[in-house]
Amino acid sequence: MVVTQTVTAVAAESSTTSSMKTSALETVTSTAVARPEEPEERETTARATTKGETITTQSAATSDGGVSSEYRAAVSTAADYLDYSGFSKQGLYDQLIFEQFAPDAAQYGVDNVQADWEANALRTADSYDEYSGFSRQGLYDQLMFEGYTAGQAQYGVDNVAADWNTNALRTARQYQSYSPMSEAGLYDQLIYEGYTADQASYAIANL
Repeated sequence: MVVTQTVTAVAAESSTTSSMKTSALETVTSTAVARPEEPEERETTARATTKGETITTQSAATSDGGVSSEYRAAVSTAADYLDYSGFSKQGLYDQLIFEQFAPDAAQYGVDNVQADWEANALRTADSYDEYSGFSRQGLYDQLMFEGYTAGQAQYGVDNVAADWNTNALRTARQYQSYSPMSEAGLYDQLIYEGYTADQASYAIANL
């Protein structure tokens, strides 16, 4: 029996200078229920630097006891990203590194930006739930992959406004659209995706 796994990556917002990324849908075919690939990582997005700008490693404190411009810029950039998208602390650190901040400045940025990481986990969960069908377990795994802690990921899936039956139906329709399969095969695939038996049965009954 050929079972197809669909791995979906949904759009996540970035900064005002970044374009919203479109959702991607890939289909993988194998001769057994597919082992899920690692959740897809959101792309980091580049912020334009001014001509001649040089990134250097600095200490947080300047000679007069103030905070260096590099460190202040890291905090400001981190805040800009959080204004437009949910990030885990690790994900935001990685984004600042991508922006060419030195590791110490990036760490200062994520340590000092005003952020509620649980709220960010919920925000990310909402974004994924809006654009693609996830089971509760699948969404938890995706949040962990995004760099959230176990507690933050659990908060996200516990508080997201998701209808898991509807998500199972969405996932089933995606599979049937790209690679039709038997009801039995589809049921097994939905179970493998983390849906409960009731959710999988609901999806098949409502296709």
